[in-house]
Amino acid sequence: MHIGMIQLNPTVGDVTTNTNNIIEAVLKMDADLILTPEMSICGYPPRDLLYCAGFIQACEEAVQRIAQACSEQTILVGHPRQDYGTGKIRNSVSVLHNGEVLAVADKQLLPSYDVFDEKRYFEPGEKFCMFELFGEKIGIAICEDFWRGFDSSSAPTYEYNPVRQLLDAGCSVLVSPSASPFVTSKHQSHLEYALDVANEHSITIAVCNQVGGNDDLVFNGGSFVVSSAGVLGTLPLFEVGATSVSLQGDAVDVVNEYCNDEERCRAIILGIKDYFCKTGHSKALLGLSGGIDSALVATLAVVALGKDAVTGVLMPSRYSSIGSVEDAEQLAANLGIATVTLPIEHMHAAFEQTLRDSCQESTGLAEENAQARIRGLLLMALSNQQGSLLLATGNKSELAVGYSTLYGDMSGAISVIGDIYKTDVWSMSNLLNHTHSLFGFSSAPIPESSITKPPTAELRPNQLDQDSLPSYDELDAVLRLHIDLDLGVDEIEEELDGTTEFISNIIRMVDIAQFKRDQAAVIFKTSPRTFGRGRRMPIVMKRNWATSRETT
Repeated sequence: MHIGMIQLNPTVGDVTTNTNNIIEAVLKMDADLILTPEMSICGYPPRDLLYCAGFIQACEEAVQRIAQACSEQTILVGHPRQDYGTGKIRNSVSVLHNGEVLAVADKQLLPSYDVFDEKRYFEPGEKFCMFELFGEKIGIAICEDFWRGFDSSSAPTYEYNPVRQLLDAGCSVLVSPSASPFVTSKHQSHLEYALDVANEHSITIAVCNQVGGNDDLVFNGGSFVVSSAGVLGTLPLFEVGATSVSLQGDAVDVVNEYCNDEERCRAIILGIKDYFCKTGHSKALLGLSGGIDSALVATLAVVALGKDAVTGVLMPSRYSSIGSVEDAEQLAANLGIATVTLPIEHMHAAFEQTLRDSCQESTGLAEENAQARIRGLLLMALSNQQGSLLLATGNKSELAVGYSTLYGDMSGAISVIGDIYKTDVWSMSNLLNHTHSLFGFSSAPIPESSITKPPTAELRPNQLDQDSLPSYDELDAVLRLHIDLDLGVDEIEEELDGTTEFISNIIRMVDIAQFKRDQAAVIFKTSPRTFGRGRRMPIVMKRNWATSRETT
């Protein structure tokens, strides 16, 4: 028996094109059973499109169209469906055989944590689904029905186990159409988990995962078939692909394709590429400060879109160092991108004079933020004029503690590295330089001084980030535990060599910056907990509670 996997990159809501792509790929495939990802007809996640008139009906009609066009194949396609007797909407997979719907599986475990909202839209399936093909009992476990949230610290503990039910029913093959978003190192965990299940129960497991970027989520693909003999076949990460895998074949050698830093780079590159492609944009714009954050974003954008699609804007001020300007110019030369230089002194001076004319004064933080907002105004003006999308360049560490300016450096359509901690920005930049040929560069693209010099916003004389913040090593250590793992002061203090006051101050900065993050650009998810849909904290709140352990 051969299982085919078609790793698709759908555009959410583009039912017609997605359906055409499925039919085209299926007709080229020689396999006994062909899998497509979860929600392959409409793309995942459809979100509130599910409420739009005619949307679900169009998806169900597409199921019939695929069945008729591919009547000689047995195919699994993912789609929403509505029970017109009860009105309930399900996250479903239809088994198409001989031009008809042979069986329908409804997802039973509906994730509603982190970035997921499935309970908002769907009703859980009420029974498991299996079918027979060539004497094999094949069970369907749609994404979470198979993973059961093991890969997320914020997932609930499910009492019901769909896989257990399928195994008890005698299934020898489990198939899992999935749309599992990228998180650094999650793919390897998924592969190891599937191998453990296959070994423990002497079964074959096929996972077909969506690939591509949809808004803030990037799907990494990496579909695979495993058995107790090992890995029987795989599809690449971050690419569309298709393959047919023999269940009687020998195990193949699998090498962990990418380190964590390269995974992050590849995910963001795909996210940028698909965001532009699927929204119909072709040109990107970003400010170049000479610092490491804008250098990394520019480099990733060039890999994703090509050098001719990216323009860098230099906006030096009275506080900009010659070294920063030279680093920005060198980066642009290394990348081969066009630049525009717009000094902000005239606007800065006019701003100050306007306030003085009204007997007002701009000093301290207000004066610093004014410079960032002048730059944001210029960038948005160029974006509007050129029809370019503006890329925001702030990192996760800065967004976490509010070391960013609303309507200034936070301006943009996409916050490219908004889920990348500052310490990871440095390591990713070093990776890009050391492995530059893998990303299409003839030499290291990022100036070494951008990586090695102390970070600074250059909004006042001799300013350094560490004037206002702890060292990024110390800061990121706390943020990873607090944001990604939801640990509180006591738990973090047990993990790290830090005082209660130090940790509490960082958490307080995170809390009071929530109002900024709620107005941030779209942030590509790369970590367990991403600002935006993945971390929905109140703006108006206080951490005024105590556990029994704290009060005894």
